[in-house]
Amino acid sequence: MANVYLENWVKNAELDFFTMFIKSWLPFNAWYMKDFYDESANRTTDRAIIDHLKNNSNRYRDKIIALLRGGDEDAYRFRTHISQIHFELESHTIPNEEERISFSTINLFRNALPQKVVSFKHHDYKVEFRSHLPRGQKRWVCQVIVRRTNQTIHIIELFNWSLTELHADIDYIAIPQEKKQYLDACFLEMNPKKPEVIIVPPARATNGEYVQPSQSIAINEAKRLYFINNYELVSKVIIELLYQLRCMLFHGELDPISANIGIYENAYHIQKFLIKELI
Repeated sequence: MANVYLENWVKNAELDFFTMFIKSWLPFNAWYMKDFYDESANRTTDRAIIDHLKNNSNRYRDKIIALLRGGDEDAYRFRTHISQIHFELESHTIPNEEERISFSTINLFRNALPQKVVSFKHHDYKVEFRSHLPRGQKRWVCQVIVRRTNQTIHIIELFNWSLTELHADIDYIAIPQEKKQYLDACFLEMNPKKPEVIIVPPARATNGEYVQPSQSIAINEAKRLYFINNYELVSKVIIELLYQLRCMLFHGELDPISANIGIYENAYHIQKFLIKELI
């Protein structure tokens, strides 16, 4: 994968926001390796340390929360860049639709739900992960069951949790369209990488105008972008998103085309605000 984009990386070797973001990450990397690397706690990799930073108070995470809460110029500019990177990521899917990076898709904890059942009218829609089966077998089982007789009328078995794989399965295709939506809803609830929901839709005033929903963080009033009123959770999602963008660059998994520059321009500015706190 890394060699696929080599030509474009060579063409973009001059200073740009891709390299500027990397340069803004390096002091952060040096800081967390110095202060949080711990062999006794099995905290020796970037991933392990980033997870520790997300889940514990520290200068980096605390600065994110302060900027989300603040009312000064820095806080306003920080939230503006958060808004801009959100809309850039919604407009430009990276790396792909199945594994896209965005505020709508960030997962922090593995969803360990063993099964889920959604009931509608005369049917149960059941999705089960059979963890007792060895890898290499079809451990994901989706069923449509007649509730009165407990008879399974449709069954799909998959190797992995994949909405694309589900929709391409011949047994899924045979299911009537009106039933697919309920099976899909059940399947999405079983996503082992179920996203954290931090974006909340605007509310409606009595006159019909859009207004900020109660108990929310206003990120961009003009574009009606609001986050859930949970500063700790939102800070974790921001850290994870920046880390995933970093990994795409460091591992050569991003095509450095002009369409993706806006993403890293805003990532750079966000990171620049945060590393100032580490001096």
